[in-house]
Amino acid sequence: MKIIFRVLKWLLFGILGSVFVVFLLLALDQDYLPVMLGDTERHSINPQKVYFPDTDSSRYYSLLQEYGKNKTLAKGFEWQCLLALSHYPELKETPIDFLLEPAFLPLASRPDPKSILFPWIHRRYRVIISNSSTDFFEPILLRNTPFNEQIGIIGHELAHTTYYLDKSALQITYIALCYQFDNQFRIDFERKADKIAIAHGFGYQMYDFAFFVRKAFGDTRKEIEAEEGDMYLSPKEIANEMKKYDFYLEPLDSVGIYFEE
Repeated sequence: MKIIFRVLKWLLFGILGSVFVVFLLLALDQDYLPVMLGDTERHSINPQKVYFPDTDSSRYYSLLQEYGKNKTLAKGFEWQCLLALSHYPELKETPIDFLLEPAFLPLASRPDPKSILFPWIHRRYRVIISNSSTDFFEPILLRNTPFNEQIGIIGHELAHTTYYLDKSALQITYIALCYQFDNQFRIDFERKADKIAIAHGFGYQMYDFAFFVRKAFGDTRKEIEAEEGDMYLSPKEIANEMKKYDFYLEPLDSVGIYFEE
């Protein structure tokens, strides 16, 4: 019996020691910075109502040179990633890996765990693009989403990335725990990302995507028009949020457009 207690005691000490080491490593993180857009950067955000899949090679290489630094672009979605990045001048130097891999959620954004846990590793961020998920999410995987809407949803994920920039490792760990276990935090977190994306010029794309995803899940026009929003902004909320910014010059399409055969 004494042997069992000794084993349990040393096991407990080991766990506590490991927790302390992890906490210490997280506390030593200094790889974060305040995020402030200057007037020049803010004025460089130029909303485009519709993006088209036809790649202009000269513009592609221009964007690659300006926004592709420290980036790994997902194969087959390079153009979409660069167009979305062009809305975020504050991310020009930020290391971001766009990864195409099986994942439950269609898209997700998070810091690279290694760069958070080990303070001597320069922080990197990941945008996970799912290429295989459950049947439920299959209709809205990025490969099944219209091109213009693809730009919007990538823009939403990059909004999360900008949110993490000025957070310490301990703060990011706290955010991860709250997101996992606090439903209201998760709702507020996603809605905030929607608003950040709209502030960066993705309003048109997010408005289109809001209709696309709801139709994909079987919502009727009446249900969509009546929706007040939940974890993500409803089309009506997106339209109202866009009114806060004077760079949305073109009117939104009428609701009926999204239900034409």
